[in-house]
Amino acid sequence: MLKHIMFVFVSFFALFFYSCFSGPSYTITMSNTGPDSLVRSAWFSYASHISSDMDKFYKKNPEGEYIIPFLVELEARNKMIDFYLRVQNDRPINDQYIEDMIIIRNAVKFKEYVFFSFNQGYWENENNFEKDEYDQWMESNMPEHVPLTLAHVKKAD
Repeated sequence: MLKHIMFVFVSFFALFFYSCFSGPSYTITMSNTGPDSLVRSAWFSYASHISSDMDKFYKKNPEGEYIIPFLVELEARNKMIDFYLRVQNDRPINDQYIEDMIIIRNAVKFKEYVFFSFNQGYWENENNFEKDEYDQWMESNMPEHVPLTLAHVKKAD
């Protein structure tokens, strides 16, 4: 467990120093993730992936408006789940939202989940996801689930 906490702190400071000397800086805002620092760390891994992509975008488009691409959102949530599962090897954690995402991912519905839950109208349905089929699956298997995003990344002014 100590290895995971150290990894998060080292990653945080590396990202902090990198952003100080490499152009735009970013603000990561965490909503209430509960008392467990490892759940916060899982959300930080999500936000770190997005801030890395934002950095690439703003280096090419300094005046542009960053919109999280579908594949970046998908990978960021996968990284959060993977972090959570690695930590589970050392210390049991119970975060219902992440546990729900693991069930969705194991049912091979994760791409649809990300697309239909977090698309703000910018992503095209290039994979031809079936909304009705997805909604039926969610209603049958996870009727109480509420999609969440508890970490947000913004370009600092």
